[in-house]
Amino acid sequence: MNITLFLAEVIGWYFVIVSLFVLVRRRKMEAILLNIASQPSLILILGIITIILGLLMVVSHNIWVMDWPVLITLISWLVLLSGLFRLLMPEWGVNIANWWFTHQPYLIAVTVLYLLIGLFLLYKAFTV
Repeated sequence: MNITLFLAEVIGWYFVIVSLFVLVRRRKMEAILLNIASQPSLILILGIITIILGLLMVVSHNIWVMDWPVLITLISWLVLLSGLFRLLMPEWGVNIANWWFTHQPYLIAVTVLYLLIGLFLLYKAFTV
């Protein structure tokens, strides 16, 4: 199994599981995120972990092609940037989370998009 298929499977499962959790347990997710937002040390630790994960993904899969694997590269860079924002501007992440929960239709639309991306990546991982 090459790195593209491996990451497609891991990211695909992650997107599907988290998307279904958000769709089914939206109120619980909101409570969890509000709890995390009130703990700066936890945001710092999550930022560091996300940076490490993003770096691992970018270093192992920085493939810029005009085909579906570029989706994994873009996700990898977004994970890295997300970790940097959590570390350098934690209040920005709290504001974004609050915005999502006050704009539920957008949250649902993006969650469905993540679900579809996850299913697409799983399809590619298991059929290529």
